[in-house]
Amino acid sequence: MQNSVPMNPQLQFLIALQETDSEIANWEKGLALVPVQIESAKSDLAARRKKLDDADARIKEVQNRSRQLEQEVKIENDHMSKTKLKLPSVKTNKEYTAILAEVETIERKITGLEDRELELMETLESREKELPGSKAEYQEEEKKFNQYKSRKEAEKSRLEKDLEAARRKRDELVRSTDPKLVQRYEKVLKLRGDHAVARLVGHICQGCFQQILPQLVIEIRSGEKVFECIHCNRFLYWVPEPVTETAAPK
Repeated sequence: MQNSVPMNPQLQFLIALQETDSEIANWEKGLALVPVQIESAKSDLAARRKKLDDADARIKEVQNRSRQLEQEVKIENDHMSKTKLKLPSVKTNKEYTAILAEVETIERKITGLEDRELELMETLESREKELPGSKAEYQEEEKKFNQYKSRKEAEKSRLEKDLEAARRKRDELVRSTDPKLVQRYEKVLKLRGDHAVARLVGHICQGCFQQILPQLVIEIRSGEKVFECIHCNRFLYWVPEPVTETAAPK
């Protein structure tokens, strides 16, 4: 059960206007958030794309280096063959020993190059096995992003319609009342930044949480006129607290 107290029509208007302004602020906030959310998801996807591209680039780098090593091995094998061809024509043991030493050096170099080439081939094989899975993961993430973007764009469309409806509602409210009252409301709203109308609970303004003088409280509760808080200038209204009926003792 709740006591019924008539409320001044101007107060009813102010409360309705503030509720509408709150709706408008919520829709505007939601609309501003949508492109930020899409851009954030897009950045995450771009980071995944870069990671995939980097992996692909590393594979190409290994392939290029492997081909270079293969060419270097070929050059060294040719070098060794030409060096060995000199052996039949040597005239001294010193020259013979020097050529054998050179051949041994070339062989060690070839072995090193082939070992490095083998390592690269193993690395390449491992990375090439991982790449298809990484590409599949990216494609799945790209699909999710496109679905998310579509949902957000649909949400944006709904928010735009809600915002347009709230603005029309506000225009209708403003046209239906005294322009001077609207100006007072706008002035307080600009001054306080959050809201221009506050509820009175007990003797406390719920806008600034300062105590209101008892006589003013009585007048506010009467609902006959529009009063402002002496501390924060917000318009004050009072709504009776629900009264709970207690059962009579048996």
